[in-house]
Amino acid sequence: MVNRIKDAIVDKLLRSPTFHRGVRRIHRNVEDYKYGRNPHNPLRPGEATRDPNAGANGFMNHFIEELRSQLRGTPTNPPPPPPKSQPPQK
Repeated sequence: MVNRIKDAIVDKLLRSPTFHRGVRRIHRNVEDYKYGRNPHNPLRPGEATRDPNAGANGFMNHFIEELRSQLRGTPTNPPPPPPKSQPPQK
């Protein structure tokens, strides 16, 4: 019974295009790391516009910088001031 369930799960996983895309992506990254990038291959989506100085921790660096600036009391995008209330008309 358990083997049939496992077989059904594996069969469904192997038929999934999302699974194969993920495996293909991981394989490509491992091959690029081991042997270097093939210069004859075209650029991948987002590669031409990616900031080479951002590194792998781009989001984390930005997040930590935002936290520091908010702790200092100088947020990047401060909220707008509240609207001025009008005195009641008589």
